[in-house]
Amino acid sequence: MNFKKTEFGDHIRLSLLAVIVGIIAGLASVIFKLMIHFFQSLLWRAPNIIEATSSQTWYWTILIPAIGGLLVGPLVYYGAREAKGHGVPEIMEAQIFHGSRIRNQVAFIKSIASSICIGSGGSTGREGPIVQISASLASTLSQVFRIPERGMRIIVAAGAGAGIGATFNAPIAGALFAVEVILGEFGVFSFSPIIIASVIATLTSRLLIGDFAAFTVPKYTLISVWEIGPYILLGIISGLVAILFIKVLYFLEDKFELLHLHPLLKPAIGGLLVGLIGWKLPQIFGVSYEAIDACLGNQIVFWLAFLLIFAKILGTSLTLGSGGSGGIFAPSLFMGAMTGNFVGSIFHNSFPQSISSPGAFALVGMGAVVAGATHAPMTAIVIIFELTYDYKIILPLMLSCIIASLVAVGLSRESIYTAKLKRRGILFKEGRELNILRSLFVKDLVSQDYQLFVNTERVGKIMDKVIGGKHHTFQIVDAEKNHKGCFSFNQLKKLVYEKELLDSFVIAEDIAVPGIQIDYEDNLEKAMEIFGREDVAEIAVLKNKKFIGVLKRKDVIEAYNHEIAKKEATSGLVQKLKFTHQTKTIDLGKGYTIMEIDAPSSFWNKTLKDLNLKALYRIDVLLIRRKFPPQTITLPSAGEMIRKGDLLILAGLAENIKKIIKDTK
Repeated sequence: MNFKKTEFGDHIRLSLLAVIVGIIAGLASVIFKLMIHFFQSLLWRAPNIIEATSSQTWYWTILIPAIGGLLVGPLVYYGAREAKGHGVPEIMEAQIFHGSRIRNQVAFIKSIASSICIGSGGSTGREGPIVQISASLASTLSQVFRIPERGMRIIVAAGAGAGIGATFNAPIAGALFAVEVILGEFGVFSFSPIIIASVIATLTSRLLIGDFAAFTVPKYTLISVWEIGPYILLGIISGLVAILFIKVLYFLEDKFELLHLHPLLKPAIGGLLVGLIGWKLPQIFGVSYEAIDACLGNQIVFWLAFLLIFAKILGTSLTLGSGGSGGIFAPSLFMGAMTGNFVGSIFHNSFPQSISSPGAFALVGMGAVVAGATHAPMTAIVIIFELTYDYKIILPLMLSCIIASLVAVGLSRESIYTAKLKRRGILFKEGRELNILRSLFVKDLVSQDYQLFVNTERVGKIMDKVIGGKHHTFQIVDAEKNHKGCFSFNQLKKLVYEKELLDSFVIAEDIAVPGIQIDYEDNLEKAMEIFGREDVAEIAVLKNKKFIGVLKRKDVIEAYNHEIAKKEATSGLVQKLKFTHQTKTIDLGKGYTIMEIDAPSSFWNKTLKDLNLKALYRIDVLLIRRKFPPQTITLPSAGEMIRKGDLLILAGLAENIKKIIKDTK
C-alpha cells in the first residue's frame, strides 16, 4: 500500500487496517467461545458445569480443574509465558517496552491455554484472553504492513478494544476500554481506528452467532430518591471488594512463586484447590455467567450471594496465581453481582415499597466492582448501559461506579492491571523515561575508573594524591572492602590551607560522607534519585555489601540516551530498512552502532538467555530476521531460540559487535 506521508494519510491507513483487525477480532472471539464450549463438553460431559457437578461423582468435580491445570502448565511454560495470568498487563508492557510488538505464538497459545483452563472449571473470565488474543493478532498484522510504532500502539489497542466489543456485544465499551486502559490517551487520530475495529468486531460476532446480550438483565425503575443512599453504600462496598480481590490475587501469586515446585505443576495445584471450593459452591466454576444471570433474576438468596463474593475472589486468585490462564473481567462482574445482590436484599427486604429489587442492585454492583478493580469507571458505566439499553439505570450506575473507583484509587494507586506491572518495576502512567531507567541496571554499568582510599589514610597524603588528578569524587573503604563513604574535591579545597595542622590527626574516615552507595542489582531509576539528591559524580557500587566499583553519572546519562536512540532506531527498522544478506550498519553516534550479522553456528539452537550477549559483550539483540516464513521480523525475548539462517540485528559499541564476529568465526 502506498499512502501519502501525511498524518491524514496515516490516519486513513490505520482506519483501513482497523477494519481488518475488527473482522479478525470478531472471528477470534467466536472461535474462542467455541473452543471453551468444546473443552467444557469434553471434560464435564455437559453444556453446563453446575448441572454436571450435581450429576457426577464428587471427586471428579475436584479433579477436573486440576486436570485442566496439568494441561495448561506445559502449554504456557514451553509455548508462551506471556499467556500466563489475565493477559492485559502483558499488552500494556508491550506498549511500553516492545514498541507494541507481541510474539506471534501468543495468540495461539493463549487461546488453547485459556480455553482449557476455563473449560475445565478454572475460575476466570474469557474477556482477558480475547483481549490478549486480539491484540496479539493486531500486532502481527501491524508488523506485516510495516506500521510505525505510534500507529502500531493504536492498532494493538484497537485489537484489544475489538475483543471486548465482540465478547459483550458492546462496541462503545470496547472502544472506551482500549482508550481508558490500554492506550491512556484520547484523540481523533487514535480514537477513530479503535471505534472502527470495535464496531466491526461486534458486527462480525453478531453476524456469526446473533445479536444477543451477554446477560439476561432485569427491567429497572428508580422507585424513590431514597434509593440513592443504598447505591452510595454499594459503591463504597464495591470499591472495598475490588481492593480485596487485587490484594488476594497478588498475595496468592507470591505464595505460588515461593512454592518449591516446578512451574508445570503449580496450575494443577491451583486447579485442585479450586475444585475443592467448587465441590460445594459450583457457581464459581468457569466464566460463571449462569450464576450472574441467576443473581440478576433474584434467584440467589442474600447469604449465598455474600458467601460467593469471597469464594470467587479465592477461586480466581488460586486459578491465576498458580499460573492458570484467563481473565479478571468476568470474575469482577460476578463479585459485583453478588455484592449488589447482598446489599440490595438487605434494603429491599427492609423497605420493599421504596427500594428496587436485589437484581437491580446486582446490575449496578457489576459495574461498580469492575470500575474499582480496573480504575476504568467510564468503561464500566458504558458496558452496563450497553447491556441494558436502559437510560434509567445510568444515575445509580454512574454514582456507584465513580464512588467505587474513588474508594479503590484512594486505597490503592494501582489497578488490577497496573499492579502487576508495578511488581515488575513498571509504572504504566509515568511515561517512558522512568520505565527506561527501570529497565537498565547498575550491574551493566559498573566502572573501575575510580580513586580509592583506605579509611585510615591521613588527610595530608590524600591531598597530595588528589590535587592535579582527574577525579572529583573519591571512595573510602576499610581493609575488608567495606564501604565507609565518599568525599568530593570541593570538600578538600576547604581544608587545603590547614593541611599541615589536619594531617596529624584527621584520617580519611573522618571526612567521609556515608550512605552514598547503591546495590549491584538495583536499577538506574534509584541511581538517578541518588544523583539528584547528592552532589557527586559517582556512586559506590556494593555487591554482597562489599565495594566493587562505581557508577558514574555520565555513564547513566549516556546509557539512557543510548536506550532512547536504540528504541527510536528499532521502531524505524521494521518499516524503513530492508536488510539483505550483506552486513548493513546504522551509526547512532558516540561509537554506538546497529549492525546486522548472520547468526553464527555457535548460536544455533540456543536461546538469548543461554547466550547472555548483554553481559558478555554489552550489546542488545534488537531484532531477528527469519528466513522462514519470509520477511518475518520478531522482537526477541530472553527465551527466543536462534535458528540456522537467522539474521541478527545487534546494537552496541561497534568494537563489541566486531568482537562477537571475531569470537564466533
